[in-house]
Amino acid sequence: MTTRVQSVTWLAAVVFAVLAGSSPAAAHTGFESSSPGDGDVIDAPVDEITVTFTGEAAPAGEGFVVLDPTGVVLKPDEVGTTDNLTWVLRFDEPIAGGDVGVRWSVAAPDAHPIEGSFSFTVTSERPSPDDQTPAPGEPAAPVDPEEPTSAEPSESAAEDAAIAEPATGEDAAPATSEPIDLPTFLETGDTAPVGVGAIDAAARILSVLGAVLVIGGAAFAAFGLRGDPRDVRAVLFWVRRGGAVLLIGAAIQAVTTTTTSAGAWSAVLSPGDLRDALWSSVGLAIALRAVGGFVAASRIGLGTTPATAVGDPIVAARQLAVVGGGPTATSPLEHRSTEPFVYAEDRVWDHRLALGGLVGIAMVTVSFVFDGHTAAEGPRWLHAIANIVHVTTAAIWGGGVAMLALTIRRRHRRGGPTRALQLAVRFSVLATGALVAAGLAGLALSIVVLDSVSDIWTTPWGRLLAVKVALVAVAAIGGAYNHRVVVPALERDPDHQPTIDRFRSVVTVEAVVLVAVAVVTALLIGASTT
Repeated sequence: MTTRVQSVTWLAAVVFAVLAGSSPAAAHTGFESSSPGDGDVIDAPVDEITVTFTGEAAPAGEGFVVLDPTGVVLKPDEVGTTDNLTWVLRFDEPIAGGDVGVRWSVAAPDAHPIEGSFSFTVTSERPSPDDQTPAPGEPAAPVDPEEPTSAEPSESAAEDAAIAEPATGEDAAPATSEPIDLPTFLETGDTAPVGVGAIDAAARILSVLGAVLVIGGAAFAAFGLRGDPRDVRAVLFWVRRGGAVLLIGAAIQAVTTTTTSAGAWSAVLSPGDLRDALWSSVGLAIALRAVGGFVAASRIGLGTTPATAVGDPIVAARQLAVVGGGPTATSPLEHRSTEPFVYAEDRVWDHRLALGGLVGIAMVTVSFVFDGHTAAEGPRWLHAIANIVHVTTAAIWGGGVAMLALTIRRRHRRGGPTRALQLAVRFSVLATGALVAAGLAGLALSIVVLDSVSDIWTTPWGRLLAVKVALVAVAAIGGAYNHRVVVPALERDPDHQPTIDRFRSVVTVEAVVLVAVAVVTALLIGASTT
């Protein structure tokens, strides 16, 4: 027991330290300005270029590259920053003699890739070595009349510059066999390897679905389900499967994050690239999900205990607010025979034997604090609290509906009593509180992420949010129908088969819709807000 308490304390301390040390970030990471600016005309050679972003950014993929007036792609000799907002590109040999292009590829704190470009013109010519002023006491170098002047560069010099062997290592510039024209260079697009975006989206979907099963399934087993040990174990098996799905999703996301950051699939074979890509808030999120998923899959115990021997928070909550709905709703303390919460023979998950698994579930929940737009926007501590509430309560609702549908289906196939009224009333208490809390927390997160109402239809993130809200509304209508129509009907006749069948059908549809909500949520985490 001491070891388990220490594990929980350690996890809480790590989370607090990370959140406390995180400063508020700007609303979104995007391009803000540059010096020289886009379209500027400079009359002196340029040996330094600055690029400033609205939020913290780190070079990803090709990073910063420059096209010089001869059509050669260059890497800066030095790239530095003091605040991760303004990046300074320095060149040992000044750039001059025409149009200059700058292209950048960076990653926001949420690992979302951002690309852009700009150009400017340098009117002065690059000084020729022969034009350099000799040091005092040194004779001037003789001028060969056959040599071209700096104003008339030889074709062979330009060709030599264009086909010069590129540097190797991190400072290598993209190899070019011939000069590149400026418009082509300035075109930006998805420079990530082919297929990495789709695979990353699939990994996020697996992670969200796994989290819903782990968090929601465990909550349903602990609070919503009372009955046959076989039903309890079936739900817990799905919690374990959710942990395995989380582990797989985290492993895939580690690969896609590294590939996106380095710009090549081969980066996953480089320990240095793996370290650079995963030494971030996104890397911490992936690690928490991987460890939490493994612990949930391996440490969630399947033991049960008599339901009457443990406290029942659902009964306590029902005493505060009757959730049965409709004019026929009654008090559970007065009519236990018609509105049962617990039968004498019921069993319940003995979660006291699975504290290690509960630590894993907590790690999964906390992981979403360090991923997606929560890692990039708003006061971190406030956004983190709202995100934890939203993730936990939304998973309790979504995972609970899925496990409710599973339990009803299993009981129906066995041909025994479904005890639909017991399931409906118990889950109504759990789902009502979860839905309200998830809605409020989701609203708070949306206000932080969105800069204006128009972002809902002008940005990918906003459009996905609108789809998610529409799907949630459909699922909520199904829940409201059960709450206001089906549950009162079951209270009047708990064994009426057509009503039980209607309840099972509505819950199944609701579960399918909530799976779609989970998929959209996964896409929302990685969507652009610009």
